[in-house]
Amino acid sequence: MAVEAETAEDADSDEAFVHPIFRVAPQEDSGSDTLGNYRYQAEVAAQICIALLTQDSVESVVCEWHEDFVVSYADGSVELVSVKHRGKRRNPWNVADLCKDGGLAHLFDRWRACDGLSNVRLRLATNAGLTTGKGGATMLKAMCGPEPAVTAGVDDMAKVVAQYLLKVRWKQPYATIPEVPQVSRLADIAIPDGFTGVVELFFGALQLDDELPSRRHITDVNLQSLLMPAIATLQRGRVDVEATYRALIERIEQSNRDQSDRGQLAVYIADPARVLHSVQIQQRIARRRLTKDTVLDTFVSSHSVVPTFARGQLPIVAPGGGILRKKMAGATPGRRRDSVARRSPTHLR
Repeated sequence: MAVEAETAEDADSDEAFVHPIFRVAPQEDSGSDTLGNYRYQAEVAAQICIALLTQDSVESVVCEWHEDFVVSYADGSVELVSVKHRGKRRNPWNVADLCKDGGLAHLFDRWRACDGLSNVRLRLATNAGLTTGKGGATMLKAMCGPEPAVTAGVDDMAKVVAQYLLKVRWKQPYATIPEVPQVSRLADIAIPDGFTGVVELFFGALQLDDELPSRRHITDVNLQSLLMPAIATLQRGRVDVEATYRALIERIEQSNRDQSDRGQLAVYIADPARVLHSVQIQQRIARRRLTKDTVLDTFVSSHSVVPTFARGQLPIVAPGGGILRKKMAGATPGRRRDSVARRSPTHLR
């Protein structure tokens, strides 16, 4: 049963953004961050931020919370999104790579840390394709989601994914993935009782999106296919689209870079219905949260701006202007008129 979000009154707080997942202090993954990945991640997050402008079903985006970002929806659900970019020379993702390098183990761990709440969805978003054929990643994609396209063979796929996750656990300390003895063959990995069933539930919360634009093309796609139509829908005239997009990316990256309070603040609340706010956690969320108003604030007008000066404040003196002003101030009115007359053309005298 989905856990209902508390109201601001229940929490004795001004924040209405209190889905249980935002009372979980996420683990930190600063070692995996790179500038290139951050920019691509920001541009993927920008797609959701632009959707905030025209889609009432989307409420906000919180950057770097449990995953690369979390999308909060009006129906009380949230979606944890992991973004993975792959260069054009890399092969499509297979199931093993998805579990190890593609972020499935990470998503699985965060989902279990949130107690597998039914209103927590998961999305792995990438620009790379998926391997095809029996047992390929394309088949796994078809088995995911609340209404999977393929149901035959789910038990076998869940068993394979479970073994890959257990193998990943040998080198990466995911607290919600059990430790099992190391063996040489994947098929020999002993699966703890009930773990395969948990993996099948994980499939139901997961979506694999392998159709993102590449790093080279995502800016143009976001501008032409998303931001410009959104501006037209809002009927906002004279918007500098490119400058607005740059300002939006900068705002998202600012949220991504928030380094305050890096420590582990709290563990997951066993009873999500219990009101137990951490002010520090809510402050972190506020710094990383993007709403429709946040996106509108990044809009840049294409109107030319006439420079203005505060009352009593003179404009900056141009080079040489100070000398000329002193000369003019030192001359008598008569001398200034004579000087002007000497320099004036004869026919103007």
